[in-house]
Amino acid sequence: MKFINIFIGIIITYNLTNASITVVEENIFKENNEIHFIIKENFFFNQSKKSLIKLLNSKKNPSTINKNLIKKYYKNHKYIPFWVNSDGIKQLAFELLINIKDDSILGPFSEKIFNLDKIYLQIEKVNTFNNIDELIYLDIMLTSTYHQYMKYLSKGFIDWEEFQKELKELDEKKEITANWKKYDVRKNIRRLLYKAVEKNDILVAIKEVNYTFPKAEELSKKIKEYMETAINGGYTKIPSVEKSLKKGNYYPQIVHLRQRLFQSKDLEAIECIEENTEDISKYTNEILTENIIEESNVAEKNCLELYDENVFNAVKSFQKNHGLVEDGIIGRNTIKRLNIPIEKKIKKMRINLERMRWMPRSLGKKHLIVNIPDYKLKMYNNGEVKLNMDVVVGEYKNPTPIFSHKMNSIVLNPYWRIPQSIVKKELIPKLVEDPSYLIKNDIRVFENWDHESLQFDTSSVDWSMYLNNDLIGTSKVAAMRFIQIPGNKNPLGKMKFMFPNRYSVYLHDTPYKYLFKNKRRAYSHGCIRLSRPNDLLKTIMQEDSNLSYKKAEEILLNIERTDLDLSKKIPVHIIYLTSWIDEEGKIQFRDDIYNYDRMQEKILYSKATY
Repeated sequence: MKFINIFIGIIITYNLTNASITVVEENIFKENNEIHFIIKENFFFNQSKKSLIKLLNSKKNPSTINKNLIKKYYKNHKYIPFWVNSDGIKQLAFELLINIKDDSILGPFSEKIFNLDKIYLQIEKVNTFNNIDELIYLDIMLTSTYHQYMKYLSKGFIDWEEFQKELKELDEKKEITANWKKYDVRKNIRRLLYKAVEKNDILVAIKEVNYTFPKAEELSKKIKEYMETAINGGYTKIPSVEKSLKKGNYYPQIVHLRQRLFQSKDLEAIECIEENTEDISKYTNEILTENIIEESNVAEKNCLELYDENVFNAVKSFQKNHGLVEDGIIGRNTIKRLNIPIEKKIKKMRINLERMRWMPRSLGKKHLIVNIPDYKLKMYNNGEVKLNMDVVVGEYKNPTPIFSHKMNSIVLNPYWRIPQSIVKKELIPKLVEDPSYLIKNDIRVFENWDHESLQFDTSSVDWSMYLNNDLIGTSKVAAMRFIQIPGNKNPLGKMKFMFPNRYSVYLHDTPYKYLFKNKRRAYSHGCIRLSRPNDLLKTIMQEDSNLSYKKAEEILLNIERTDLDLSKKIPVHIIYLTSWIDEEGKIQFRDDIYNYDRMQEKILYSKATY
């Protein structure tokens, strides 16, 4: 600050004038520098404190957060500014602004959302007028912005109430009960600022509340790569095809495909494979030696149009990264996904980063993740994948809820307590059509959910009286409860893995193994069916001293229900990611099977353009 330095300069000049001219020792200069620093800092502290207190209590207070809260920030910091000092604007301030401006989720709208243009104007004022009042005004603006940004990092940016309204509308209009639980970070962001100022590093605060989902940072970096491609014109479009394209043949679309796959890094180089070109020449010579007069078209073929081995492997890579059948055959499904605009993919990536801010920040040392759009369950231990299997999830009309809980027990030879909604919508119509349906499927009717309670004789029941009404009861109150006993007809199979929750959702075996042959596996009423339940059972029991897999195998030979408690609960996270970075560092995309991308995009980016 000029006026501070002039005042201090007079004092230092006085000291130097009265010092020995012939010998000016280094320690004298050091002493003078220390005096200079102390006077400068004391002057700034006193003046900035006065300015802060005055501005915080005036109508000109620029804070955009609660006035009492902003006062608390400074009062508990002894009215020492956070973002400025006697030298001007601290680097910490610029680091905050850079993090906000480059936010991967909000993109270009971050500046507007956090009013960065006003902050930039105030920075210009500081540089122009160079006085303490302007500095303090800027400091309060930055503290308010910090608070808002940290709240956003802690809870996500989406209007959660608006999203819940969308889900409620699904229930009202389409009778689709959809549930999604969000987990906010509970940290004292004011104290985190004190810590960041002490360490002179804004990331000290940001990392405490930002997403911790594996490879989230890599996904954020990938967005920047995709943005560069978008700026340079986006993806090459692949012309449509009437018939599927297969390896070893020539197609004009392959020229475009090479470029497109090179852009997404599925193909290392656009050039053709030389050995294939040599084979073509050999084939051409053989034709000529057979005295075929008509000129061969093979020799005139453009090598870049050949669907060669490199392109074939690149197509399979693309298909794998998009959850398609990895057969290398280029049909309509593959071309449809190849032609998704890069701008749309960027939005998808942003939305999924936002979702990572809704998850628990600690997934657990050992945990299970079920990603619904990927139809996969993975068990992790210390960051390594210990188990990876296909699953069946809820169909569109019965979506699997998104939430986290802890597995505490395993049930062998389970009874299926049929939800009343399924009884009403599916079971009663079947009983009207075939009254013997219960007997054929080992379903019994009891007075409550206890399979040892009073069992009703239903042979004379007129089931049509329960059709298209609520006489059969609800999930809370019902005169009859339908329970399917253990056996081959039980849809829960031979075991289920319990993590008690209000959605009555769990992991379980299934007799319908043929469904796992399909790539798209949304068939259940909400629960998660496992393709290899025995592998999960064995993996859990091998690491639990209270359980014996050998004993479990013996129990499974019979039909008697057995409950087994885990010695240590295992976190289970049911998530919904349509874009993420996998363990190999590959970007993954999946179809939006429940239309949540569309819903959340509308709420998050209704005015966004990328």
